[in-house]
Amino acid sequence: MRGSRDLARSLTTLKARYLAVNFIGLAMIASVFVYAGVVELIKWQMAPFAGFATLDPQTVVFVKYAFLALAAAQFGIIKAVQKILPATSVEKLSLTAIITFALCESVGVLGLVLFLLAGNSMDFYIFMVISLGFFTLFFPKYDQWEQRVRAGGSPDI
Repeated sequence: MRGSRDLARSLTTLKARYLAVNFIGLAMIASVFVYAGVVELIKWQMAPFAGFATLDPQTVVFVKYAFLALAAAQFGIIKAVQKILPATSVEKLSLTAIITFALCESVGVLGLVLFLLAGNSMDFYIFMVISLGFFTLFFPKYDQWEQRVRAGGSPDI
């Protein structure tokens, strides 16, 4: 009887924590769209915008591919974080989700930096799509959280 009350309390705490983490994730997704607004504003205000750095085209291509490699590495880093931090408690589930969100958003930041360096908005939008794809792939689902808490027995809250 006591175990079922503890589990019910844990699930109530889990739902509240999930909603808070969900809000944080949505805010971070919204920030990627804010970056798109910044890109369009700069393009409009400073037309024709060629970037703040005077880089030769070969350097721009090198930086672009280096950033794409970093974005691909983010996928592996996210998977590693999810394995390193076994989600056995509500605290660890929240921590893992927020770290994952930050890594997903950082891909959009790479695109923004590339745009500011070279001035090609299409580069930013490529990274924006990758970032939003990562958010879609790794956004936490409540059912998975609940299964992990139930499997963990008595989570530390």
